[in-house]
Amino acid sequence: MSDHVIHVGDCLGPEGLVTLGDKSVDHVITDPPYDEHTHKAGRRGHTGYAEDHVSQRATFNRNRELGFDPLTVAHMYALAGHFARVARRWVVVFCALEMTHHWRRECEREGLQYIRTMLWHKLGATPQFTGDRPAQACEAMVLFHPPGRKRWNGGGKHGFYEFPIVLDRGGRTPRLHTTQKPLELMRALVADFTDPGDLVLDPFAGSGTTGVACRMLGRRFIGWEQNPDYAEIARRRIAGEEAKPRAEQPSLFGGVR
Repeated sequence: MSDHVIHVGDCLGPEGLVTLGDKSVDHVITDPPYDEHTHKAGRRGHTGYAEDHVSQRATFNRNRELGFDPLTVAHMYALAGHFARVARRWVVVFCALEMTHHWRRECEREGLQYIRTMLWHKLGATPQFTGDRPAQACEAMVLFHPPGRKRWNGGGKHGFYEFPIVLDRGGRTPRLHTTQKPLELMRALVADFTDPGDLVLDPFAGSGTTGVACRMLGRRFIGWEQNPDYAEIARRRIAGEEAKPRAEQPSLFGGVR
């Protein structure tokens, strides 16, 4: 069997995480969908300026979709149970800052210890075009661990990661997924929290950035991606092949939109 595997399907379905044995992976590093509040905010995209060039009021396309459905508390509850069951060591979950208390509650309920909320400072992130409130500068990474001894490779440094967002400028860093994380960020997380040969699980693999980081750093990887087009992109990227995005965007819980 390959050391880097992408399964096509719903990670919460009958052929998903339930098929993994207890304590069968070393770590979980994952970027699930965010909550409804975040998705509503994400639909408001800047499309230009209003005709009143004096006020320079921004206009918005409120129909822009992130391409997948938001995460519910029921999803978090189910995922937390699987994370606590299968992970031997670290569990790192990306989420909106407003969601951290939900993840902490669900994971602690399942027996994981809450360690810390880390931050990714999103260099180059979208400003608040309305100008009536501060823009969102960071995303959270909630860190958990089973009870017992803890160890990471970062020494005494802060849980603060500062990397640019993925922008397809000049074709140097293709944006293959609507919520794609920068490879440099995922390499830093994999290097800090895992060791060579470890098995890393990502049940929301998307375009496979975590898997690429694992391959580059000598870690094994297993992931799930519900949309077959993204799963194929992830497989090709992990194999070191060029991947091209499709116009259609997937729904992680409801098919292709």
